[in-house]
Amino acid sequence: MIEVKNISFKYTDELILSNISFSIKKGDILAILGENGSGKSTLLKLILSFFKPLDGEVLIDNKNVHLYNKKSLAKKIAYVPQSSNLPFSYTVLEVVLMSRISYQSIFSTYSSKDKNIAIEALRHLEIEFLKDRFFCDLSGGQKQLVLIARALAQKAEILIMDEPSSSLDYSNELMLLSQIKKLSKKGFTIIQTTHNPNHAFLISSKTLLLKDKKVFAFGHSNEVLTQKNINSLYNIKVELQESSEKIKFCIPKLDRY
Repeated sequence: MIEVKNISFKYTDELILSNISFSIKKGDILAILGENGSGKSTLLKLILSFFKPLDGEVLIDNKNVHLYNKKSLAKKIAYVPQSSNLPFSYTVLEVVLMSRISYQSIFSTYSSKDKNIAIEALRHLEIEFLKDRFFCDLSGGQKQLVLIARALAQKAEILIMDEPSSSLDYSNELMLLSQIKKLSKKGFTIIQTTHNPNHAFLISSKTLLLKDKKVFAFGHSNEVLTQKNINSLYNIKVELQESSEKIKFCIPKLDRY
């Protein structure tokens, strides 16, 4: 469904990514891990067609992302940024409804179907009670959940999330991970950046590690997220433990510091 082929990218004269290649299928959850500055967010923007690569290409359903028009691509991919500061006082419902623009003609207004889809997206994340609140008045965690609801209401097949749990408290973080896993079972393909290897262990089918501008490792999460790879990726010492459900967890060794 998504194939990244030999992507390289520069900001002015600085090489950010070099010869990046991987592919994922419908229903996969891909976690992208790497240190700050490793190019995680840039890679997402290349997949989203925000940037054009220096070399290589991104294919969605065997078609280059830059050959889609904006509305067609919006029906394929929805984006959840790390944060959003809207310049005007929109209600939560209005923010979620913005995702329905790709389904409208130039002079049309939101239909009752659009409003029902927006409400259902809020309900899915258990934040329907926020629908009449102003977005600018919400906490950071609440704003992030609204942005995810907006992506769900877009009804795209692919969700791209840039550190979606970074502003969430522990309870909402676990709820979000659970919702992401449910979405993949419904056929959504999800790519998320994260700094927490445990997120990949818990829900991701595939993991991509970025280091020194290149693919350090890619494959099934349990095969890629080894103790050696995690230690090398972050230059730290961790131990891996396995729960009774056969799920691995990454435990940092604090005496490293």
